[in-house]
Amino acid sequence: MKVGDIIELTVESLGFEGISIARNNGFVVHMRGALPGEQVRARIRRKKRSYAEAELVEILQPSPQRRQPPCPYAGDCGGCSWQFAHYDEQLRWKQQQVRDAFERIGHIAVEEYRPIIASPIEFGYRAKMEFTCSDRTWIPEQQWRSLEPVAMERKRPAIGLHVRGRFDAVLDIERCLLQDELANAILETIRHHIRSAGIACYNQRSKTGFLRTIVLRRSRIGEGMVVYTTTSPQRHEEEQFLERCTQELAERFAFVQSVQWALNDTPSPVPPGPYRLLHGHQYIRDIVAGIEFHISAQSFFQSNIAQVEQFIETVVAAAALTADEDAWDLYAGIGTLTLPLARRCRFVVGVESNAAATEDAMATAARNEIKNAQFLATDLHTPAGIQTLDGLPNPQVVVIDPPRAGMHARLVEYVLHRAPERIVYVSCNPTTQARDIALMSERYRVRAVQPIDMFPQTYHVENVAILERR
Repeated sequence: MKVGDIIELTVESLGFEGISIARNNGFVVHMRGALPGEQVRARIRRKKRSYAEAELVEILQPSPQRRQPPCPYAGDCGGCSWQFAHYDEQLRWKQQQVRDAFERIGHIAVEEYRPIIASPIEFGYRAKMEFTCSDRTWIPEQQWRSLEPVAMERKRPAIGLHVRGRFDAVLDIERCLLQDELANAILETIRHHIRSAGIACYNQRSKTGFLRTIVLRRSRIGEGMVVYTTTSPQRHEEEQFLERCTQELAERFAFVQSVQWALNDTPSPVPPGPYRLLHGHQYIRDIVAGIEFHISAQSFFQSNIAQVEQFIETVVAAAALTADEDAWDLYAGIGTLTLPLARRCRFVVGVESNAAATEDAMATAARNEIKNAQFLATDLHTPAGIQTLDGLPNPQVVVIDPPRAGMHARLVEYVLHRAPERIVYVSCNPTTQARDIALMSERYRVRAVQPIDMFPQTYHVENVAILERR
């Protein structure tokens, strides 16, 4: 088996990050886009010591679980990669991914694997979408091979999502199925203004161009936010574009309660701030778990607008707090979990490295008259940040919801030192979650794990692990 060979394979399973796994005479082959049980033809793209990477060429015998993706960009777009599988099949393999992480990576004994909680809706669930602006449109290979004229199409600016695996290639997305139709109408209005005004979109390689990203946010109570990210304006027409586009959005869409502008002249895709308000308020409101949250442009909030209430209820139930217990919420963000926990316990401390998010959390607590919650702005991945916790009373429960990279080893050691009775570890990456919990396994048993699907049409899965001190 050599690079370039086209071979026939039978897919055996799906691995981490949705990789399709097959074997050729016992040698493992990885690819994307195939379901277990399917017979396929694949081209070997790279060969390593223990496995080969291949590109799917043809499906010879499809699985009964395969479906025609409803999105025309499926297969090329990096936004969602599992549309070709029926939703029940997606859920089955997400649940298996969690089990594999705990059994094969963590080697952890789990007392109960609970059935995955499905999302109430498959599409139109996203509360936030970020669209990249590029100075040229990426054209799919099959379109290049056809006789369709593509030269002029390629020169048009793209407002859309990255091609899978490419930082510099952007698909022009006219209608994204992950957001609702009102958000798609807003995106089309912005696209019209970009093209009619001749606005230069950003080039990821040369680092030139004005418009970098468009972020659309919405809440469950019907409020929306638009955020433009640009480089510093060089022409009057660029600022004029922002004014005219914002004016039309405000006039046409009562839903849009906030329009903001972030300058970013750095190589990083994350704007350093501050944000300039162009219309409405600095935030949009949402009511979740009976708490009114103010969501600013830089705040993190759970992305599945239909599932967020169930997610919070699941975590709060897992914590099983009583009125005479104290809790910590580590990586607290804007208090999405901290404040619902406060209503179940004596006192809770939320710890977050983002100072702006901490300010949002404190304001939300005051606005909702929640007086038994305290928030600290400190980086839990540094020794100084962890030392901030020394002055706090020992909690009975610690809730941990870190980023995908998981916890720092120092923080794992510190939590073990404080030895709470229960730990609720929430993660969108079961592999790093299992790695961290394995470090705690001598002191804690895993009573249950509860997967929750927050990301339909993707291989991502949220997981709640309930740990009890031995």
